[in-house]
Amino acid sequence: FFVPRYLLPHIGRTIQDIAVMTATELIHLSYDGNFQLETDAKVIICKVIQSNQDEPLPSDDVNDTTTLRVELQLDRTSMHPQGGGQPTDLGVIKSNIENDGAYTANIDKVTIDRASGIATHSGSVALSSSSDNNVAANELFPPNSSVKVTVDSANRQLLSECHTAGHVVDAAMARCDKLLPPTKGYHFLDGPYVEYKGSIDIKDREEFLSRLKEAYQQLINEDIHTQIQTLPVDEAEELCNRLAQNFNMKDFTSPSEENPAVRVVTVAGWNCPCGGTHVKSTGVLKERGWGVKGLRCKKGVVRVRYGPSEKE
Repeated sequence: FFVPRYLLPHIGRTIQDIAVMTATELIHLSYDGNFQLETDAKVIICKVIQSNQDEPLPSDDVNDTTTLRVELQLDRTSMHPQGGGQPTDLGVIKSNIENDGAYTANIDKVTIDRASGIATHSGSVALSSSSDNNVAANELFPPNSSVKVTVDSANRQLLSECHTAGHVVDAAMARCDKLLPPTKGYHFLDGPYVEYKGSIDIKDREEFLSRLKEAYQQLINEDIHTQIQTLPVDEAEELCNRLAQNFNMKDFTSPSEENPAVRVVTVAGWNCPCGGTHVKSTGVLKERGWGVKGLRCKKGVVRVRYGPSEKE
């Protein structure tokens, strides 16, 4: 996950300043913000990307409603954009208007443009039969208007567990004295895994997998607290590569940054550059029974599969 300095909070800036800078403030990047599921924000722009004039839209015959697809850009958001191996947050954006003119957008995808730092919230707005289906975008969510951003808490909890569980794989590998450079983390619920550059001798794999599973469960039982901090590159380099040269900090900064910084997440004592969301401690993973599921070695890549217990 690319976390350049321009994604950090623009404290004390006006809405006009933020509009010029264009980057969206991502609340989840700080430790406290990682657990903040609601925030007030200002609308930068709202676009209707599908209307009745474009093509037929789904309607609810019972409630007689029509759905508009919209895209919203805000000055700040508590939603995590898809990236860094983690899926998008889900949630709602509701206009802070205490009358019949209030609208709610059900957000099903949040993306971010790496070059500008702009986060785009895509979703749907339901209009009743009494509403004008040709309503303009600036009537739904006018520029500079106030909105409330609310993250789907159940979905966020599951995705945060999945991401933290992936980092516990890193810590378990280190505990088993297998310090391989990580190359990919897939923290989606349809089959999460972590990949490393290297190999494990075929005759050692079964025994190593057994040790890895045991180390993983030990780390969960130890209930180690998660830490999140944003550090200058040299400090992040020292912290994340203290045991082995596993991370190239140039991959996590922009050449155009004057004072580049890296967000470092520490899970189970293992430090890693990361922009995702996480749970407060490894002990949280016990309830769903997260654990190592399997090991595959092929063409210089070691893939460790992990996931919740089968009952989930």
